[in-house]
Amino acid sequence: MDHIILKEPKGIGKRIKALRREMKITQEDLANFTGLSRIGVVKLEKEENDLKLSSLIKIANLLGFEVVLRKRNSK
Repeated sequence: MDHIILKEPKGIGKRIKALRREMKITQEDLANFTGLSRIGVVKLEKEENDLKLSSLIKIANLLGFEVVLRKRNSK
């Protein structure tokens, strides 16, 4: 997977969990890297809380992605 397009926040936790597992990164490692608690990571992956943009950028960097905002094509 070389890119992920998000149009709403729903589903991002599940995608982060899948990518984290694929890369063999533990919840504890993700928590330490982002400054979240392990319980915070669990809640994020279960989509029980919202994610700060700063945390999203840190997670994206760890997983080898970047956060890019671009203008949508109007249709």
